[in-house]
Amino acid sequence: MKLSLPITAPGIYPGVPMDIYHSQNLCDGPSISSSGLRKLWSRAPAHFYSQWDGNPEAEPQPESEALILGRAAHHLLLGEEDFSTLFIARPLLAPDGRPWNGNNKSCIEWLKEQKAAGRTVLRAEQLEAIRGMARSLVRHPLVQSGILTGQIEQTVVARDPTTNIWLKIRPDAIPNDSGDFADLKTTEDVSDDALQRTIGDYGYQQQGALVGDVWRAVTKQQMTSFSLIFVEKKPPHCVRVISLKDDDLERGRMQNIVALKRFATCLANGEWPGPGRADAEYLGLTPWAQKKIDFDLDLAKKMGEL
Repeated sequence: MKLSLPITAPGIYPGVPMDIYHSQNLCDGPSISSSGLRKLWSRAPAHFYSQWDGNPEAEPQPESEALILGRAAHHLLLGEEDFSTLFIARPLLAPDGRPWNGNNKSCIEWLKEQKAAGRTVLRAEQLEAIRGMARSLVRHPLVQSGILTGQIEQTVVARDPTTNIWLKIRPDAIPNDSGDFADLKTTEDVSDDALQRTIGDYGYQQQGALVGDVWRAVTKQQMTSFSLIFVEKKPPHCVRVISLKDDDLERGRMQNIVALKRFATCLANGEWPGPGRADAEYLGLTPWAQKKIDFDLDLAKKMGEL
């Protein structure tokens, strides 16, 4: 569909700038993405609101090096044409011809110019890491067979029928001839234990569930599968493709329902509470800590220390 802001109708929209996608200027009413729903599930509404674009007093969040690397990797690895306009390599020499130095006035001015132009500066080692990830990805059989082939990072929006809030997704690639969605993730470790923790910690089951729900609402088609393509950020840049199970996606869908209701309630009453209650609360030790202390106390008794 042709982009005209704000969006007033459900659909698939190309060419939406990332800053607009994340803002409340995208649609003609409040909107929320997977990252917002995941934060509302895992943290208190106050934590979400402190960084939400709809909060006029939101605290600006500096982009971490990990986020910069991940964003640059997405643009380059997924073949987006605007990589060279959004990113630039930091030169080895300062504009005045001397070796690069962050305290050099010409370097400081050059960095200001790039920021004003909307470009993110990448160091040589960051670019090398992206190239290493790209080499590993293109060797994986599923990538070769086209798992990331499709319409790149289109914005898809639909209204939630219960709350009337706009739901928005931005899949890495919308499949051309199937309902098999895939999302590229950079990570530190692709071992079984590490990936299970990563999926749980980042709530990727919620992301997959939202993709399926919004896709169905807009196209009337079912998402067949949702896979995560993990690539290590450091050599040897191992790659693994993990398809989420249907029961985990259903858990994610239920989490999204709860998170969305929290969002709607906070919007309606204008209150974004932190964790806990107004009165004092009891909070006990974890079962693991209790077991360890009890074991040590039992041992102390046997040793005559208690």
